[in-house]
Amino acid sequence: MASTLINLYRDKKNGRLGGVCAGIAHKLGVEPWLVRIFALTGLVFASFLTLVAYIAAWLLLDTMPDEAESSPAHIKTTGWQSGLSPQEALQTLEQKLRALNGRVAELEQLVVSPEFRLRREFNDLREGK
Repeated sequence: MASTLINLYRDKKNGRLGGVCAGIAHKLGVEPWLVRIFALTGLVFASFLTLVAYIAAWLLLDTMPDEAESSPAHIKTTGWQSGLSPQEALQTLEQKLRALNGRVAELEQLVVSPEFRLRREFNDLREGK
């Protein structure tokens, strides 16, 4: 069915009602409770649409195959998931922010460079602005 095309399945093993939210969580790599909260929020604010989408997913999605269920345990990668101490999580976050800050600095240098302005003016001339 459509499940094999998009690699999305119902996860009955970790599911509560039909396994739809657990399957979506497995596909996105997030915790199932987070998807359930979004589904409940959608049910409150757009009840008919959310209910129809959930029932359609329940009917159209296949159950997760056994080989996908028997995969090794999910290793949690982010700090709040992996059980890092607050200091370790802060150090990891600082390293990521330093790397991001360096990339932003490079982008700023490119945008303010005369070469960038010249290329932009040529592009504007080509487009007839």
